[in-house]
Amino acid sequence: MKAYIFLNGDFEKPEDWPAQPARGDLIVAADGGGRYPAALGWPLHCLVGDLDSLAPELARQLAAGGTEIERHPVAKDEIDFELALDLVRRRGFEHIEVLGALGGRWDMTLANILLPMALGRDSRFIRFRHGPWTVRMVTGPDRLALAGRPGDLLSLLPLGGEVRSVTLTGCLYPLGGEDLPAGLSRGLSNTLTAAGAELRLESGRLLVISRGGGNSG
Repeated sequence: MKAYIFLNGDFEKPEDWPAQPARGDLIVAADGGGRYPAALGWPLHCLVGDLDSLAPELARQLAAGGTEIERHPVAKDEIDFELALDLVRRRGFEHIEVLGALGGRWDMTLANILLPMALGRDSRFIRFRHGPWTVRMVTGPDRLALAGRPGDLLSLLPLGGEVRSVTLTGCLYPLGGEDLPAGLSRGLSNTLTAAGAELRLESGRLLVISRGGGNSG
């Protein structure tokens, strides 16, 4: 089972997006992201946030249609995405797909992407999706299989310090147990040479950004 979180940023449906969520999946929207599930013909189970960026009429329609609304004050310490993430994790969901996290305000975009840092190794189960792009965070020690197609773009961006002993196979520029210092561009603009790649790291934190085939395992 998965949880899907819709945020209020720019929205572009991934090409491999399912027509309907699977039975048992949880659909959550953070504030203005509440307008996106209906555009996909999806239900919305929970709406979370201060609702300052969602049309009041739409909020009323969602409530009348059975959407659970968890309303918070405007003056709070968390962004609406953090509230939505807390909700889905409280309900036992580990694998989380996030749409509408990118674009618009740069501060919100960066905050959205960096928020999973607080989860440590559990951050690997959160994927940001936007059209052909997938963004996720990986914290070592870990091993990750990345599905795709030959020619798909793959970039590795160290966060918060050096990432040690990075091994990458299935790409044009493989890595063999090398360290990636934060702030340098060594891991950017690689491409897959097969129908998947494998990433391993001993320690540190990597932002893994791919464009192309869509799903990564």
